Amino acid sequence: MRIVHTETVKSLSGQTLRLIAEAQALSAAGHACTVVGPAGTDFHRRAEKSIDFRPFRFAKRDPRSLARARSLLRELDPDVVHTHSSRDAWLFGLAARSLGIPIVRGRHIARPLPRSPLGRLVHTRLADAFTASGETIARMLIEARVAKPEAVWVTPAGIDFERFDWRARDPAALRDELGLDPRARLVGTACNLRAQKGVGTLLDAFCELNDERAVLLVAGKGDPAPFAARSGCAAGRVRFLGFRDDIQRVIGALELFVLASRTDEGVPQAILQAMALRVPVLASRVGGIPDVVRDGETGFLVPPDDVEALSTAMRRLLAAPPPEAILDAAWSLVREQCSLDAVVARYLEAYAYAGSVSS
Repeated sequence: MRIVHTETVKSLSGQTLRLIAEAQALSAAGHACTVVGPAGTDFHRRAEKSIDFRPFRFAKRDPRSLARARSLLRELDPDVVHTHSSRDAWLFGLAARSLGIPIVRGRHIARPLPRSPLGRLVHTRLADAFTASGETIARMLIEARVAKPEAVWVTPAGIDFERFDWRARDPAALRDELGLDPRARLVGTACNLRAQKGVGTLLDAFCELNDERAVLLVAGKGDPAPFAARSGCAAGRVRFLGFRDDIQRVIGALELFVLASRTDEGVPQAILQAMALRVPVLASRVGGIPDVVRDGETGFLVPPDDVEALSTAMRRLLAAPPPEAILDAAWSLVREQCSLDAVVARYLEAYAYAGSVSS
């Protein structure tokens, strides 16, 4: 099968990193997979090293963009186009529809769908099937009546279990690399440094711990300056690590993984990675996070933007680590539902369905 994925996100984020990994998996399974993404970006520079990547300039309000999209699709001649964000869904959706190519629309965030007829058009007319990063997002598509239940496939980020192998965890090595006390208790997060991810809330909650042994590791791309001032009360015990290619080493060194997201989350890839590494997860009850973090069963949930609740939960989990049964349940959930093979298989089912209804 010839597959074209389109994506307008420019940064190296969970969404673009998972797309690279899944394109590699589709190619390894014998499919011709091409990713079209924004030219001259971090995504472009990383993706072109490992997959067939076509840089594209997604110009705003430029009618020539549609002609260029049609020309590229004629050249690639795909069996299906899989769109992933708003602008590429409009542009390549229109181009694919005009050429009679089936379209699958990927939906990654738990944001309400547009109510206006024009805003809904990208889902109702420019999609033959849907992939949704979690059950919550799938339900939103169905309840908004833009998708039939049989046209939606739940496809959380595919996890590479050879890379995220809990048996290879080596916390001491990361402590040595960062020059940390061997007795340090490592709490951490992995996300792009944006207000939406609740980094400020996490820093405030960490400051309230009053635990001199606790160290907070914040891994992710972005400028730490807007957040650094909020970590002053924990002098020297907050480390901003920047983007890490070896995120499995960072997450695997933690006693507790925390994601304090505020809104619109799908199913964050870092949470699934922590579960695969058998690291306890504490997260906000927003978006699609409760699809996988089931409070008291596979992890722990607190309300968003609630510094006191987050700090109290962190203190409790550091004082009394969760039972192995919770880590077992989290690992089993990810293993059964979120392997790369499982996600690729669901993609192929969605592609076959789209081809059958668009013909």
